[in-house]
Amino acid sequence: MDKKVFLFPLRDTLLFQKVTLPFHIFESRYRRMIKDSIDRNIPVAVLPINENNRYENAVCIAGYPHILTTYEDGRMDIYISGTQKCRLTHILQEDPFHVYEFINLKENLQVEEIHIPDLECLNNMLLSWSNNFLASAEQRQSFVKNLEDIELMINYCGVFLLNDIKFKEAFVRAETLSKKIEILFKAIGPKELALGPFLPTLKF
Repeated sequence: MDKKVFLFPLRDTLLFQKVTLPFHIFESRYRRMIKDSIDRNIPVAVLPINENNRYENAVCIAGYPHILTTYEDGRMDIYISGTQKCRLTHILQEDPFHVYEFINLKENLQVEEIHIPDLECLNNMLLSWSNNFLASAEQRQSFVKNLEDIELMINYCGVFLLNDIKFKEAFVRAETLSKKIEILFKAIGPKELALGPFLPTLKF
């Protein structure tokens, strides 16, 4: 049987492997898509909107939606946890939403020794984030427990530390955890700031 995935294109948005993200579904076609996904056990891939509305060869993360709340007018609050990395091959359906065939992609989950110190740095960034933005001790404890999974910890960094969609897309396409670490540090530092022709360049 061919592998099928439903597409949920959103501006500057990607799903990440093992990471759970919330979504508010209001368009009728995507409400139908979520119901069809649950009824037919077909995953949903979240990826950035493409201007030409074609997604062949796109690399993205897909997962199975879970409905949290359904409102009287049909809108939904859902969450999706990334469970599989996909390369879209060809389109099977365009209306009312896109359906593509896909192939599964695997990542090398080994971290090169040179990047071991970087893991502690990234972990500390996430701990700082949790202390500032997670209100309850229970939430912080659960989050810190999740950081023991190195793959999940690195993918959390992709969610919280990457703002530029180009970096996010490169992060999702990366075939190894070490490559993801390189992308993270390229995105967040070090930086150089030129102060003018007669002043030194600041590096930080």
